[in-house]
Amino acid sequence: MRTVSLLTAVALCAAASPAAAAGKPKKNYDPNRLICQSRGVIGSRLQRVRECHTAQEWEDLRMQERVGLMRKQYNGAPGPRG
Repeated sequence: MRTVSLLTAVALCAAASPAAAAGKPKKNYDPNRLICQSRGVIGSRLQRVRECHTAQEWEDLRMQERVGLMRKQYNGAPGPRG
């Protein structure tokens, strides 16, 4: 039962791509467009790291984050073992 509902949630997230979100493809959406973003480095106030991926890769990364969060919320965090 749990696996079915988790798989259903993953399938619903997969259907929520930017092109499919509005029901029709966006005019200016290009999955191969390169997008660069800067993010801070943990433990440093000044250092920044620049990541460049295509629009489709950014969407895939967001999807992986959503699925991972759903799994943690559903299964719970693995506490200390010992």
